[in-house]
Amino acid sequence: MSGSIDLFTCEGYHCSVYVPEQYIESESSFPVVYVNGVNDIREIVGAIEPYFYKDCPPFILVNIQPKNWNDDYTPWAAKGIARDGEDFGGKADNYIETLLYKIKPYIDTNYRTKSDYKNNVLLGYSLGGLLSLYALYSCACFGKVGSLSGSLWYEEWIEYMSLNNPYNKDAKVYLSLGIKESKSRNPRMANVGVCTEKAFEMLQKQLSSEENVKLEWNNGGHFTEITERFIKAILWLVKDL
Repeated sequence: MSGSIDLFTCEGYHCSVYVPEQYIESESSFPVVYVNGVNDIREIVGAIEPYFYKDCPPFILVNIQPKNWNDDYTPWAAKGIARDGEDFGGKADNYIETLLYKIKPYIDTNYRTKSDYKNNVLLGYSLGGLLSLYALYSCACFGKVGSLSGSLWYEEWIEYMSLNNPYNKDAKVYLSLGIKESKSRNPRMANVGVCTEKAFEMLQKQLSSEENVKLEWNNGGHFTEITERFIKAILWLVKDL
């Protein structure tokens, strides 16, 4: 990795900020990719740096660790997926409010960013992917959204999508799923394939062009080649920035 990583805490959220080598060597402004809840971004940015100026422009990447995965990334309260498991708290609105009015302003103030929605990306994995897609319907700050192996099986999620519309009709949305993820023993999670396909079909109609949404199927299950899935998603989302 040739860039550098800064750390900061905002409203109790621990954040890491990757700035590429090109940022350090110039006075230009850069697009920003916000990521929900990756444990360590070094592997992702280290793998994607060779693509800069070839397949995508260099960008700033901001990773935000949740306070509680089951609360911060869920749009409304719901029962947990296991009998003795933790329920979902449904505090995504609070998380998004902190992101929009605290974390993003901090980034735009302290770094040279392209702050308009077309140059801001939000993506995440699993429930973090659900949160990213929920943000598409609840705010206008992100013109590109990625839901990787997103928990689109979540209770009433597909119904919610059918009754609402994205804030930005010209947004670009990347969905991905492992081909084995529907083989889950949990009946709710086993619906993820059908739900993801339904989400894809709805977005084709809701967005300004069918080409603005992509659904990519990956080998393996939910925990297979996660870094590689992030790289494919980011490259597709930022290629035209």
